[in-house]
Amino acid sequence: MVKKATDKHIKALRLDRDGEYTSTAFMKYCEEQGIRRFLNAAYSPQQNGVAERKNRTILDMVRSMLKRKNMSKEFWVEAVQCAIYVQNRCPHLKLGDLTPQEAWSGRKPTMSHFKVFGSVAYAHVPD
Repeated sequence: MVKKATDKHIKALRLDRDGEYTSTAFMKYCEEQGIRRFLNAAYSPQQNGVAERKNRTILDMVRSMLKRKNMSKEFWVEAVQCAIYVQNRCPHLKLGDLTPQEAWSGRKPTMSHFKVFGSVAYAHVPD
């Protein structure tokens, strides 16, 4: 998907040893594609600090969004999707003040459609 969407290829992956990406078939695929794999020690999220910090930031956003609107945890998935969507459209210092969406697609994202999370919305069903 990365190659088709951006005409670039993945150069390296940082992975934990939970088992999803430790199969022989995946290792062979990475070798064939020239993808370097960096494996962290098992059960040591500290070695993957950037991803762990991003996960914490997202979860903090989700908890805040749900609490602010007095919504139950059954809306957890929607809140996570919303938080990630918003973060991907916020400028990031490491990207030279580009947004992640802009760095990925090459186009500046629009935010005119943003609404407050949990706002009342109505779906229009055409006749």
